[in-house]
Amino acid sequence: MLMVINPAPPRVGTVRVLRTARPRRTVERVLAVIPATQWLDRAVFWLMYDTQLRVLPLCRLTVADVDLASPLPVVRCGERWRLLTEAPTVTALTAYLPLRSASSDFLLTHAERPLDFAYLDQRWRMYCQRAGVTCTLRELRGG
Repeated sequence: MLMVINPAPPRVGTVRVLRTARPRRTVERVLAVIPATQWLDRAVFWLMYDTQLRVLPLCRLTVADVDLASPLPVVRCGERWRLLTEAPTVTALTAYLPLRSASSDFLLTHAERPLDFAYLDQRWRMYCQRAGVTCTLRELRGG
């Protein structure tokens, strides 16, 4: 019996389910060292890992781009919706949303301003160092 394996990510309706190229264990070692009190960092890095969004689109997300109330939690990136498949992503976003600054439409803010690459890169490198892992933001999102 010949078995055909489809290498393309599965599709659920109009939502694309993505897979990461980085070994899950490596990424989860880094995500595990992010303190539970760092709501923003947990939300940002789990969201980046789960959706494979690049830094700029991630930083430009608005509150309206996230739907955690639907049966399948999703994030909009441009005209596409990306399914949140990791439970820690939903948990981190649910914890972060009530704490975020209401003065901005941007989903992810720090000190009343939208996040930027420098902030994310500095934070991710710090967590990688604590975990004893070498992993870039690009590797976090899967390449």
